[in-house]
Amino acid sequence: MPRREIRAWPLLILLLLVTMAAIGCVLWFMREAMRNERLAIRQTLADAYGGHIALAQKNVQDAWSNRLRQIAHAEPGSEHFEKCIRLGLADSVICLDQNGLVVYPDTVAEHTPSIAGDASQAELRALSKAGKHEETVRFVFEKFAASDSLRNGQGRVVAANAELMALELLAGSDDPRFDKIATRLCGRLTNYLPGGMPASQRRFLMHELQRLKPDCLFSTLTAEDLAARYLEGNRVADSVLRATDVPGFSALQIKASRVVALFETETLHSFLQASVNEIQTPRGAAMIVLTPGEEPKSGAFPILAVAGEELSGWRLALSVGDRAFFNELADRRAARYGLIASLVIGTMALLTVIVAKSFGRQMQIARLKNNLVATVSHELKTPLTAMRALVDTLLEADHFEPVVTRDYLTLISAENARLSRLIENFLTFSRLERNRFTFEFARISPSRVLEGAAKIFRERMRGKSVEFDFFAEPGLPDIWGDADALVTALLNLLDNAFKYSGADKRIFMRGVVFHGRIRFQVEDNGIGLSPGEKRRVFNDFYQCDQRLSRPTGGCGLGLSIVRSIAEAHGGLVDVDTKTESGALFTIELPAAKLP
Repeated sequence: MPRREIRAWPLLILLLLVTMAAIGCVLWFMREAMRNERLAIRQTLADAYGGHIALAQKNVQDAWSNRLRQIAHAEPGSEHFEKCIRLGLADSVICLDQNGLVVYPDTVAEHTPSIAGDASQAELRALSKAGKHEETVRFVFEKFAASDSLRNGQGRVVAANAELMALELLAGSDDPRFDKIATRLCGRLTNYLPGGMPASQRRFLMHELQRLKPDCLFSTLTAEDLAARYLEGNRVADSVLRATDVPGFSALQIKASRVVALFETETLHSFLQASVNEIQTPRGAAMIVLTPGEEPKSGAFPILAVAGEELSGWRLALSVGDRAFFNELADRRAARYGLIASLVIGTMALLTVIVAKSFGRQMQIARLKNNLVATVSHELKTPLTAMRALVDTLLEADHFEPVVTRDYLTLISAENARLSRLIENFLTFSRLERNRFTFEFARISPSRVLEGAAKIFRERMRGKSVEFDFFAEPGLPDIWGDADALVTALLNLLDNAFKYSGADKRIFMRGVVFHGRIRFQVEDNGIGLSPGEKRRVFNDFYQCDQRLSRPTGGCGLGLSIVRSIAEAHGGLVDVDTKTESGALFTIELPAAKLP
């Protein structure tokens, strides 16, 4: 059954997700805690100014109720319309009858058609069409000098239309009759007594008279236009103030009354603001009326309250400008919560990193163990199998031939040497890892180390096809170290160079001085190393060829042992891959200090 490789990244991702979820929960709890603290401070402020808010609400309710009582009327009509506008009780009103029909502003007033009125209007039109302008003006000036309530078939006051015609004929002239007729017409238009002219006629004539005589102003004209616009659109109104189809205006029907009142938002805001301004607020605080949808200005610390049941969406806000104490308290508590959150998150992040590193380390150890078991099993089995096969072959022979027997024994000796070196590397690595390797430091010559390594390597390579040589720079300064350990390190480099070189093997070892430090170098013409392999080649159990069936033996411990020995001597080891092929391994050690 194939060995299943242990993968760490799914568990690390799970650990990261769990940590992020935990940090998210901490941040959410901290945010809610700070929010609750600010709400608590806001409530404290509201309790402190609760009396002022209640008093402002009462003032607004009283002023609003008094205003609605003045607008309400038992018998609403044109006269009541004029009164409400003149007193500034509303921007406009709609008067209804008992059946909910509009009484004023009406489109056609109740009237009794007059034959005399139609006759007068016909005579006036005849004079105008005949081009007798003077006779037309004289007829209007004399005929309608007194108040005349004659109406035509459409219910409109004949005298008012006639006087407008006369003014249009006299416009631009210095005729004194112009001002007299204009004054008479103005009086008719401002007469809101019952039985007056229809609202549509009144509104039309007011605009026309202002066009001909700009200094003639009407206080009710804006209200007349507003009422007409309201009646053209949404006429639904209830006992709660609501927005209408006319932008910037709201309407409500006063309870137990047949009057619909229209209010401009800005005008109503000014009225309500004036009522709350009567409240004496503490220094640094201000009572503000907020229109529907309006939010307190940025920087204010508002305490909101409903203005009233009938004032839908209108609110009162006590804005505290000088809130340094509350801000300082809120900031102090927020900072405390922020510090706690930071410590908790930092601790969680640190623990996550520690757990991740520990887990990664355990996974790495597990992989190393798996690699070690597989590699050691293979490397130990190979020479043992070879020796077993050679011995069995000899034992099966009927008689021993000296030449064949010697060749087989030579092979067995080589495999035994290979097995011995492998076991020696395991033991050396184990002692180094457990700090049980004892170095015997002494003042030694680098040339002695080079010669010792070259002698042993030549002995090992006897009978093998390899070109080997070494060079020791004259006058190399002594080093402080363990000669046997350094020889072992160089032999590992030489064995490594031999294993990873091709058929034409050329290996060169040298000892040189570089900036006052001793360098032992082993150069080969082998397969070289990739950038990734250069970074990992000195790791424990790492091999460039990861296959069990690779042609070269070993467990990936040789270069790891070299690194440990070099570091134990206060030096370092490095590798450089040449451009064409091969690799250059360097052990750099400090020179011994002069006595």
